[in-house]
Amino acid sequence: MERDNLRFLAEKEEALRRLREGFFGDIAARYAPGLSSPLTPDEIARLWESLGGGASDFALFCRAFSPYCRSRSVFTGDSPDADAEGEEESGESARIAYLRTAYSDRAYRRFSSLFGRVTAFYFPGFREVAEEVYAGRATHAILPVWNSADGSLLTFRRLLSRYDLKIAAACDLAEGDDSVVRFALVRRGLPKRKTPPAYLELSVVPGDGMTPGMLLGACESLGAEAVSVSAHPTESGEGALDIRLDLTHADAAALYLYLEGSHARYETTGSYDMI
Repeated sequence: MERDNLRFLAEKEEALRRLREGFFGDIAARYAPGLSSPLTPDEIARLWESLGGGASDFALFCRAFSPYCRSRSVFTGDSPDADAEGEEESGESARIAYLRTAYSDRAYRRFSSLFGRVTAFYFPGFREVAEEVYAGRATHAILPVWNSADGSLLTFRRLLSRYDLKIAAACDLAEGDDSVVRFALVRRGLPKRKTPPAYLELSVVPGDGMTPGMLLGACESLGAEAVSVSAHPTESGEGALDIRLDLTHADAAALYLYLEGSHARYETTGSYDMI
């Protein structure tokens, strides 16, 4: 029996080595038969578990697997969460609602360059602006989401959550006192994209199986830099983390495989470039 156990462990070590070198087909057929092609994130996680891989190494396994997996991800625009109407730079028309100020007018001029035709609608409050998009009377809204003095603006973040709005583009505008305010162009649903975004924002609820340190460490190992991390309570009373990731040097497909395959409790709140 001891000899059989040693042979089994040696076979698994050889299987892991071959997976790192790109020999996926025969390994998957032997250790996790009946998988689909391309593999789903859950199936990749099953394959890793069947080979005895630990949670700490799963991110690296996803990185090895990402060139061979056409993942349906929020980064490539083939996600079930992505809006079918198309990406922002498609030349489509847009109806943008916002509370008019000198700064939001500047943000509007930046964001309007993304569309072929654009119409502005002005409202007296930010809640009304968010409701217009939620009800479908406007395609987009402009909201301030961060400034250099206060950091993340939780009042406006709560509006995004309450009305299920996603950040599709952002711009930083300098104020007269050298401070900076960030405006976001928001919409219902994530935009479809042909390329990964420069930034990804996640709302994460840590749990026993996924601590903040584990998640941030995995993101870093996949080349995603955590630009900012802030904590806040959810409407259900749980503690959540808002994480803004710079994907400039990230393996975006591997990051998606990791988030889905590890069953992290997260929601994508923004997938965007800075304008």
